[in-house]
Amino acid sequence: MSEFRPLIEQQARHQIEERIARASSPRVRNAPRRHRLAEGLRRVADRLEN
Repeated sequence: MSEFRPLIEQQARHQIEERIARASSPRVRNAPRRHRLAEGLRRVADRLEN
């Protein structure tokens, strides 16, 4: 069992780093696809108007 310990510790460190990266990254809104598309189209329309 002790021969696997370094591998297990390395994997645990990697998982912790991934969790920290996910927690510190900005949240992506979980809106339905059509809502995101509509928001994007509104932004494009606003740019065209200005």
